[in-house]
Amino acid sequence: MDFREQRPIGPVSNVVRCFWSLEYDGRETSDAEPVLPDGCPEIVFNLADRFQRLPRSGPVETQSAAIISGQLRTRIMIRPTGRVRLFGIRFQPHAGSLLLGFPMSELTDQILPLEDVAAGRFDRLADMLHSAGTFDEMVNAAQMSLLASVIDLPEQGLIAAALARCIAERGGAISVRELSGLSGIGERRIERIFQKYVGLAPKLFGRIIRFQNVVRSVESGPSFDPVDTALAFGYYDQSHMIHDFREFAGISPVAYFAATRQLSQAFVSADQMSDSYNTAGTLQP
Repeated sequence: MDFREQRPIGPVSNVVRCFWSLEYDGRETSDAEPVLPDGCPEIVFNLADRFQRLPRSGPVETQSAAIISGQLRTRIMIRPTGRVRLFGIRFQPHAGSLLLGFPMSELTDQILPLEDVAAGRFDRLADMLHSAGTFDEMVNAAQMSLLASVIDLPEQGLIAAALARCIAERGGAISVRELSGLSGIGERRIERIFQKYVGLAPKLFGRIIRFQNVVRSVESGPSFDPVDTALAFGYYDQSHMIHDFREFAGISPVAYFAATRQLSQAFVSADQMSDSYNTAGTLQP
């Protein structure tokens, strides 16, 4: 399994968190694996065999060759059907609305064909990705494609970026009231900004950040102690952490970390989300 990840450079970093690629022979494993909420919208180009999504109810869905995912509030289950060659663009939490031109709340919990959301806009990039021979070539193509779309962030976009970064820097452990006090922005306005630009309520966004920080820390560490981990990441107690895992991962943390997940473990990184923010927006006390 070959997983690669690269941060963007220049103005593109205002809207893109990272570019990534994943290649392997999916016929080696046909097991369904979880994709967890991570606080970021994403576009994924499938350059080989399609993936299937297994909903909690209803028939199995074959995903399109290019998809866009809004913010997720719980896991989804997917499985490969053959050879895997994916290229992804993971956006900054605040950036989806700026690029797509509509509130991100409309995409929350949605995974749709890219053509349905941005008809024709990424067709040339898809062609370039199919013909690219290396990951670096794919990244360069994506950088150039997005550079024309990157404009100066509007005032509310800067505010959304700064608020999301503040939550990430606090590891998700900050209330809307505290955000309001730091920024001088009313709580209701903060809620509206988050729904438009991020697609989640700020409190839920913070919970997802904390959950992801736990996943990254435990996956990259030697062992897992539920009590120590819960306290280290600001949960009230172990049951509080278990509640979040059941909501976001569908199972308890002990069960989650005991399972083998080839696909999802390829995406595990010790990096914190706050390290990936390069936007100019800042909170003023």
